Amino acid sequence: MYDDNYVVNQCLANPGLAISAGGSTLVKYANTFTFKANGRISPSITTANAPALTSAALVAPFPNGVAAAPGALATGFARVYTLIATLPINGTATVTPTFSWLCSSDFPGTTDVTSSGAVVDPNQSNQCMVGTLYLLNQTGSNFTPGTTALDVANLTAVYENNYAYIGA
Repeated sequence: MYDDNYVVNQCLANPGLAISAGGSTLVKYANTFTFKANGRISPSITTANAPALTSAALVAPFPNGVAAAPGALATGFARVYTLIATLPINGTATVTPTFSWLCSSDFPGTTDVTSSGAVVDPNQSNQCMVGTLYLLNQTGSNFTPGTTALDVANLTAVYENNYAYIGA
């Protein structure tokens, strides 16, 4: 399947999501890339750190019906962070996109991530899913975003890029 009409919001080059550096709590896009949102192509995004995971917004259903940021991830549980790029609807082709994280609710680590419904798609036409970070905590203590390094022993961190997926 080809996207000749540029109708699919996706990355046009591999962003190369990875840990920022050894012992870091940050994710970076290691490659220069562009993305398409609402038929418009972004300016080139150069290598940089993504926003901190502490800035993530928890996606509904909300605990007790109240929107919240995700807290500590308990041992034996997993979650998926989705990096979203937003291209302002108004502006020139050189307008600077913004980046943000959406976060799934925690789910048991034995649950298949594809059946968990944890990967969250952007909800606006001017947004593109850059990629995801799947975390499975088997450390014996809580994973705390912004405090616990992404390469700590017994924490599984899987980075997936939304590149070359038609329909994503």
